[in-house]
Amino acid sequence: MRRAAFSLLLALLPSAARAEHFDIKLTATAPDGASKEAFADQPPPIGGLNPRPVLRAKAGDTIAFQFMMTNVYAHESARNAGIRFYIVREQQLGQKAVPPLENLTAEGSFTFNLKPRAKIGTKERVVMPQPGIYLLRVESQRTQRDHEHFAAIDLEIR
Repeated sequence: MRRAAFSLLLALLPSAARAEHFDIKLTATAPDGASKEAFADQPPPIGGLNPRPVLRAKAGDTIAFQFMMTNVYAHESARNAGIRFYIVREQQLGQKAVPPLENLTAEGSFTFNLKPRAKIGTKERVVMPQPGIYLLRVESQRTQRDHEHFAAIDLEIR
C-alpha cells in the first residue's frame, strides 16, 4: 500500500511541475503599516484554492500595492503575454466569483515578452474613497498555456 502511494506521488510530480508557469507575489499595505501578501493561485475551483488575505483600512486611506510576476519556465519565453490588475467592489469578503468589472476603483494592464526566469512587476498607490469590500486582483493573460494564474487580496474599507 505504501509503495503504491509513493509511486502514485512520483507519477504526479512531473505533471504538477509542468502545470506551473508563472509565480505571482502581490503585496498590499495600508497607511498604518498593516500589510498582506498573496501568491499565485488558479481555478478550479472558482476563486482558486487559497483563501484570500484581508487588508483593513479606512475610507480616504491610500493603499500601496505591488506585484512581481516571474516566468518559472527554465527554457521557454512568454511572448505577447499580459498582466492585468484591478480593484473592484465585491459583495462579501472571500467571495468566490469575480464581480462584474464595472466601475473599477483602479485598473491597469500591459503586454510583455518575458524570458525564462525573468520578472516583471509594478508598484501602485490608490486612494480608497468609499467604505466597502473590494477585491484587489492581479492576473496573467495570453500566456499560451492551458490556464492562467492570479493573486488576490480582499480590502475591507471602513
